[in-house]
Amino acid sequence: MEYIRKKINLENYTVRSIPKSVLVKNSEGKTVIDESNPKYYYGTIPNYKIDSEGNFILDPFGQKIVNTIDVSLFITQDIDDMGIFTDTPFVPKSSTLTIKPDNFNSFTYGRLAGAPVSFYYKSPITVSGYTDDSLLKQVKSYRKDTQGNDIYVPNLNVSNDPKNSFNGVVYTNNLETVYKIGSNVNNVQNTGVEYTTFKNEYVKTVDEFGKALSYNKTKFVSKNGGWNEYNTSLNASLKKEEYLGIVFKPEVDSAVFINRGVEDIFERHALLSEIKTTNDIDTNRGGFIRI
Repeated sequence: MEYIRKKINLENYTVRSIPKSVLVKNSEGKTVIDESNPKYYYGTIPNYKIDSEGNFILDPFGQKIVNTIDVSLFITQDIDDMGIFTDTPFVPKSSTLTIKPDNFNSFTYGRLAGAPVSFYYKSPITVSGYTDDSLLKQVKSYRKDTQGNDIYVPNLNVSNDPKNSFNGVVYTNNLETVYKIGSNVNNVQNTGVEYTTFKNEYVKTVDEFGKALSYNKTKFVSKNGGWNEYNTSLNASLKKEEYLGIVFKPEVDSAVFINRGVEDIFERHALLSEIKTTNDIDTNRGGFIRI
């Protein structure tokens, strides 16, 4: 077990304002503070959230909201890979179930004796929310316009593995830019995470250190394919002792280097001769050239 010690500046939660309602006139006609007023919280941390006038902030049900002190914790997790599992023939229970039990959820109940694989199929799940626009820079072109702004080219794949995955812009207009991260190159529409960055909508907030942040409002949508006949099976797996700690099959990676002699120093200049237009910077050799 690891102990984490953090210091919190309570000044950020302490009331330093005095509402006008707690100001009164004394016998001499001077304006003084009525410290007995229930709306006087100066120098304290109220038990419930209040506004600038000392009034309680209520939730949608008309209840007072407890004033909490937030503590940011960064949780990490270490995973120990046990190695390669080996499939073995699976013999199901002889009496196979034909009717799926009511409210059966494989996530909660796990395996069900005698159940066919179809009992475990799940409908696709769509997860959506809002985030910042930090990933937008990853799908930009290598070119810039005449004003020095980034250019976003629809269908330009900037993935490090363009043969298998797609990272790029789907379409863009004056209001928004829609782009995909981690899509299958053969099924861009239904895979990966779709982001929509709104060009005229901004979010202003602060980070965990109190520093002001501002970015374009961005919505993300992830369509999970669910469990179906293409990714679900009822095979039994076992662990062979000799494969403990081995996480993948042996691979041989051969790299061939061709020494071109004195012409080596001219190679990059020769590559530049293949670029005829600025569009070629994006497409030449799969984006190999960076200018």
